[in-house]
Amino acid sequence: MRTTLLLAALFFVASPAFAASPVVVPSLVLSQATTPPADDDEEDPAPAADPKPAEPGTTATTPAAATTPAATTAPAAATPAPVASTEQMKLVNGAPLFNPNVGVHIVEQKRFSDSGRFEVTLYPVSVQVNGKFTQHFGTMGQLTYHLQENFGLMVTGGGNWFNSESSLNGELVEKARVEAQAASSLLWTWGVMGGVEVTPFYGKFAFFEGTLAQFSFVLNGGAGIGGTRHQLKPESARTDGSISPATYGDTGYRFMAGLGAGFRLQLGSRFAFRLEVRDVVYTARVERVNGCGVDDLRAMDNALRGGRLVTSAMTGAGCRVDTFDGTDPETGLKRSNDVPLALGLVRNPSSDALNNVGLYAGISFLF
Repeated sequence: MRTTLLLAALFFVASPAFAASPVVVPSLVLSQATTPPADDDEEDPAPAADPKPAEPGTTATTPAAATTPAATTAPAAATPAPVASTEQMKLVNGAPLFNPNVGVHIVEQKRFSDSGRFEVTLYPVSVQVNGKFTQHFGTMGQLTYHLQENFGLMVTGGGNWFNSESSLNGELVEKARVEAQAASSLLWTWGVMGGVEVTPFYGKFAFFEGTLAQFSFVLNGGAGIGGTRHQLKPESARTDGSISPATYGDTGYRFMAGLGAGFRLQLGSRFAFRLEVRDVVYTARVERVNGCGVDDLRAMDNALRGGRLVTSAMTGAGCRVDTFDGTDPETGLKRSNDVPLALGLVRNPSSDALNNVGLYAGISFLF
């Protein structure tokens, strides 16, 4: 009897159903993978017999051949990415700029917008840089209303508190007895112009540590009017060694136009610095001196030659005869000495357009 039971147990273990059935271990299931036939001509193996009902205390499972797919080759492991250092992971304004594997391209808007704001600019000193026959030093101001970020309306005005003929022209008069024509030596005293200003591009850079400065390239242009004068008698030395100052005559208003270009540096939201080069163009034809034309000056010159006062001459309503009468308190000279000089200036008027190129440095306040 024992021999019969032993043979039955061996037959059951060697049967195909038992070989394909997994062995169940608590919390762990092991299965034997089925091997596909090596040759296509071989017949498919017979289906495994249904497993017997599970004995008490065991768990019934489905054969692995019906549920488990064929094993596949696992892909090769990817090369791990290098770990960034603490310095590389540091963020600069939200971007890992220190990471060599990151390329950052950013175009940011300006921190402080100019649109809808006023800007008042003071140019304490404006210097003429192309003075061949004239030299000017002045103070200018500008009011700009920024309609948009890159476009604004402006009004510029001011005066040249120093305007005189250059040392070259004085040397020509003293040594060669010649001087530049009025069209080349007309002096600009004051002016007011209105126009527009545009900002083609702007940028920013670090100003010291923790401060971000904004710069922009500006272009402006405008037109207006201005006052002019011309030197009548140059400065000269007296016999006693003192200096006889130069005398000037008012030559009236002129149409003026200007173009400029420069840089604007803004620090914060309120203050900015400007450095610009501007070219102011104005006509230089001289037809009147102190409001007196050639006929008025000829009548005064004839009165002086006849031993009479300039006030006795018949002149037009616009001629300011009093500017040629009496003694100048500053120079101590008779003003009537300028009558023949002014007559020679307007008798043969020359026509030209002058370019006054100046360097303007100023500070702005925005509100």
